[in-house]
Amino acid sequence: MAVFKTLAFLLVISLAAASDAISSFSFDGFVKSPSFDQNIALFGDSKLVSGGGSSIQLTGSVSRSEGRVIYMKPIKLSQATTKGRSFPGSFSTSFSFTMPSKEFGSVLAFVMVPSGLDLRLFGRKDNASSGLGFLLHKEIVAVEFGISKRGNRVGVLVGRPEAAKIRNLSSFDGHFNGEKRLNCWIDYEASSKRVEVRLSGSTALKPVDPFVSYSVDLAKIWEDKKFMVGLTSSNGNSSKPHYLHSWSFKLRHPSVRIHSQPLDPNAVSKTVKEEVEVKTVEVKGKKSKCIWRMLGALVLGAVCGSLGAMLALYLWTICGNRQSMAVVPEERADDKSDIVVIKAAAVVDEQGKK
Repeated sequence: MAVFKTLAFLLVISLAAASDAISSFSFDGFVKSPSFDQNIALFGDSKLVSGGGSSIQLTGSVSRSEGRVIYMKPIKLSQATTKGRSFPGSFSTSFSFTMPSKEFGSVLAFVMVPSGLDLRLFGRKDNASSGLGFLLHKEIVAVEFGISKRGNRVGVLVGRPEAAKIRNLSSFDGHFNGEKRLNCWIDYEASSKRVEVRLSGSTALKPVDPFVSYSVDLAKIWEDKKFMVGLTSSNGNSSKPHYLHSWSFKLRHPSVRIHSQPLDPNAVSKTVKEEVEVKTVEVKGKKSKCIWRMLGALVLGAVCGSLGAMLALYLWTICGNRQSMAVVPEERADDKSDIVVIKAAAVVDEQGKK
């Protein structure tokens, strides 16, 4: 029986590792190859270009151009365990892009869409101001960079535009108006249920602090369903194309040996608090026990001391009585005869006087 459990455990671990490997990829530049054709699909005006390195040109050199890139293999966020339960994983994705548009309506977004979505939608032009209008009636999670009347912005979108969290990108204006690259890192942690977006224009090093963060439980959105990841772009009224230079994605699942379900920060803090309270009660109990032990030792010491003092006094009394007794010397026979003679002489002398 133990052998079967061990084999089942190893099977789950191997399947989880294989799933994570299939759901992870990295393209540091894009080259036409069988691997590229099997895993990457281009829609709309997007195409492979070369020149100073291989990149994907997402939009054409005309206005109102749209293009999309999709990783074709479905990804499952939740992982099943041997006990039939499932727990969500975390993921990280990073990409570098060039978005030199100055016109309103230019947008580039990382998207997560249901795997059952009709891929023909990706080839249609909807002329939406966000470039995501073809997805708004579906389940969608997106991180969007765009130019609007209010300036450059980054937003985390879940479901509908009104659910987005948007932050201004005024510190990155030069990267949108020129030919400079922008490097983006998007991380989702299942334990904290938070999407964090980091952005850098001057270096390829990942910043420590997130530029924007958004609390969302993706496990509730996707449950046990699969999704696909991609990038979509629209240049609005601009005729300058957008480029994707690199892209990577990594799915991470906690070890089955360590966790059977995701950690809840509130539950962890509650557990720690309860443990502290229990330890405090234990310490108080130990202190009270020590006090009673000390009192008992003091009482026992006092009783023993009293008994010892009484015993010493008794012994001292006995010894003192023995030393105070009078010693009477024995009378010898000679002394008795002398006394009789003396007494007889005294009697005769008294008679003569009379």
